[in-house]
Amino acid sequence: MPELPEVQTVLDTLALRIRDRAITDIRILYKPIVSCSEKRFKQSLIGQHFRAFKRRGKYLLFEMDDLTLVSHLRMEGKYFILDEDTPFDKHDHVIFYLDDGKQLRYNDVRKFGRMELIEKDGEYESFKDLGPEPFSNRFNLEYCKEYLKNKKIAIKTVLLDQSFVAGIGNIYADEILYAMKIDPRSSADLLNDEEIQTMIQETRRILDEAIQAGGTTIRSYTSSLGVTGLFQLDLKVHTVKNCPVCHTKIQKTAVGGRGTYYCPSCQKLKKQTRIAITGSIGSGKSEVSRYLREKGYPVFDCDEENRDLLKKGNAGYEAVKKAFPECIVDGELDKSTLSSLIFGDASKKKQLEDLMHPLILERLKEHKEELLFAEVPLLFEAGWDRYFDQNLLVVTNQDILLKRLKDRGMSRSEALARLKKQMRVSEKKKRADKIIYNNGSLQELYDSLEEWLKEIPC
Repeated sequence: MPELPEVQTVLDTLALRIRDRAITDIRILYKPIVSCSEKRFKQSLIGQHFRAFKRRGKYLLFEMDDLTLVSHLRMEGKYFILDEDTPFDKHDHVIFYLDDGKQLRYNDVRKFGRMELIEKDGEYESFKDLGPEPFSNRFNLEYCKEYLKNKKIAIKTVLLDQSFVAGIGNIYADEILYAMKIDPRSSADLLNDEEIQTMIQETRRILDEAIQAGGTTIRSYTSSLGVTGLFQLDLKVHTVKNCPVCHTKIQKTAVGGRGTYYCPSCQKLKKQTRIAITGSIGSGKSEVSRYLREKGYPVFDCDEENRDLLKKGNAGYEAVKKAFPECIVDGELDKSTLSSLIFGDASKKKQLEDLMHPLILERLKEHKEELLFAEVPLLFEAGWDRYFDQNLLVVTNQDILLKRLKDRGMSRSEALARLKKQMRVSEKKKRADKIIYNNGSLQELYDSLEEWLKEIPC
């Protein structure tokens, strides 16, 4: 299928050849290509001149005197400028007779192309779903970050989505991702700011170079106007046998149903593994988190994020201020009042969780690390295990738990009451992917963690 550079090449060439030419007659040999009636199409265009040539995504826009002709080439549409005595081809479907004796012929083997008339400078119905042009200021870091942040699909699939950015097709998506050194199957939401900026820059560079070279001629597509695409000579990965950098054999796979070429050595697969750490109060899950941090692993602490969100001016504070105004004293959140309120009323507790959980999850999603640990005290109670690839349950026998809670200043009855409010350990064990028992020394806990870390496929 012709992509943006090919469409631009056709447009630029037509602009040189037929600008200000008038249409004297039209012959339609395959009516479905024209969206309106044959009578209206002819009456509207005969006598009109080709005044300006524009492009939107993969659409050709011919601005006439009083209206605009929109043409989409689809799979194999082509335009020929021929002498009037040139025999017709069986795939010529629309013929425009020009005032210089030439004919502009639309040829389409598959008959998928379409033509439609719109008001001059009007908005074509299909354009409302098109994303920004790759060279426009709208296609920027802020726009891409917002679009990609929740897209848990292959980045190549996103590049091919015309609602994201207009004009990129299969060939150039492969080339852009090769230049980015990103595996086309990588999850789009994992791209960081630097990678997104590289994507924008490489998209513009590659498309611009392809336009300068006249597009890419692969299989049957060509501009058919005396212009031969030369960018095919500079393809780095699409249909190439070996990587030009490392000489590794290029692999072909399918992404979103499209044939996809990539270098398994140069292009990195971005896939995130999220692992939750949970356990009863006093079980030692925070010690596990501390140890992982010391080892250099990123750890997301839900309780810490919750506390930060409740600071004055942050989103959690504003939400609580609106829902529980009695908990705001002299402009500050009174945590003791809030605690008494939610622990004494299950519905209030649920209301607070409904406010805070989405905010915490949003912060979790902002982390792009390939391996991310998260300390989630109420993982199973909140049903958050579905947000993680694996979970680790830290288990400690009750006598040790009670002693640790006593050391924190709790009475035995208070400690038992806190433990009773949590899900039974037996139930947590059924849902745990990995269980580490923390009934001995810290060194024994660390040794268990080291053994577990060897099992993580990252």
